Amino acid sequence: MKGLQLRQTVESLFDVIKDRSTNDELVFMCPQPGCGDETGNRSVNLKNGKTNCWRCNKGGDFVAWAKFLGYAVSDGNAVQAEPLEDINLEAQHDEETPLPLAKEVRLPHGFTYCHEQPRSVYTALIGEMAERKNLTIEDLMEAKVGFTKDDPKWEPYAIFPTFEYGRVVYWQGRTYCDVPGESTKRFPGREEVPNGAKYWIYGIDQLRSSKSEIVLVMESILNVLSMRRFFREQAITNITPVCVFKHYLSKPQARKLIEISSIKEICLLYDHDATRSSWEKSPMVSDRITVTVAEMPPGRGGEKNDPNDDPTAAWEAFEQRQISNIVNGLRFFEAKRPVSKRRPGASFLMPPTHPLDDLGL
Repeated sequence: MKGLQLRQTVESLFDVIKDRSTNDELVFMCPQPGCGDETGNRSVNLKNGKTNCWRCNKGGDFVAWAKFLGYAVSDGNAVQAEPLEDINLEAQHDEETPLPLAKEVRLPHGFTYCHEQPRSVYTALIGEMAERKNLTIEDLMEAKVGFTKDDPKWEPYAIFPTFEYGRVVYWQGRTYCDVPGESTKRFPGREEVPNGAKYWIYGIDQLRSSKSEIVLVMESILNVLSMRRFFREQAITNITPVCVFKHYLSKPQARKLIEISSIKEICLLYDHDATRSSWEKSPMVSDRITVTVAEMPPGRGGEKNDPNDDPTAAWEAFEQRQISNIVNGLRFFEAKRPVSKRRPGASFLMPPTHPLDDLGL
């Protein structure tokens, strides 16, 4: 595929940076797992059909590269990846099954970031909510939390955007005030965001750019923000917390995590009331990754307890984590080179294998 056909394919799949592109070469943000590109380092030569990224140095033939990442591309025109409904990670050619593209979605009408209007009454209400959740308005501003005055459906909620490759792909709403017996969360419908929560991971951009060896999987955005602050205060740099919005890790989410080559351990740390049943639901993953589980202790009165309530207890639970022996071992990528056996806390002497290394991409 070359020339005009290739140009149309690239432009249909990616947001081309026009002021840096030419008649013979298109430039866009690299979606390569683990690359962390935020400025647009990948280019495609329209004459020879080759692609390369100056940041991750992965590339080769554009069609082969795009197919490997899961884009529905043929030697003809590109086809947008369809939403996954029933992905089977045990299928022989599962690595070719496309995941939804990280396409920008619109936040609710009138959405405004708190840091853009720090004196707004809405920002003040969100700041009060942050304090009740053991956080600060600065923590939420850093997470690009915002509000809307113009959309009646979302006006009662602080809105937490979820980013992937710098694009808003999802969001979650949280009420400013907690009402006993009522849910504090709200998720967008399919008419607002075509692909639901199971396809996205809150904090995945930070994970990809951090080169962390350990990812801490939790169910709540507030848990992530609390643990981010805890890790900063404790100068812990090799662990990155993420949120999967529910009590288990979905198959598409598992696939995204195992494609990040720096990860050597995935630790499941869910709220106290969900942990044991969650272990059995989470599909895991690859011979090169250690899967561990950590159980939050109950609160002092036996009530529900989560990392946002008590980050120190969450850390203690993480330190006592155990290798999982009940989580399904779905082998999405078979290791092509032998890897060393590992245990939590052990030194990692061998770099993890990554499927792109073996393909030369």
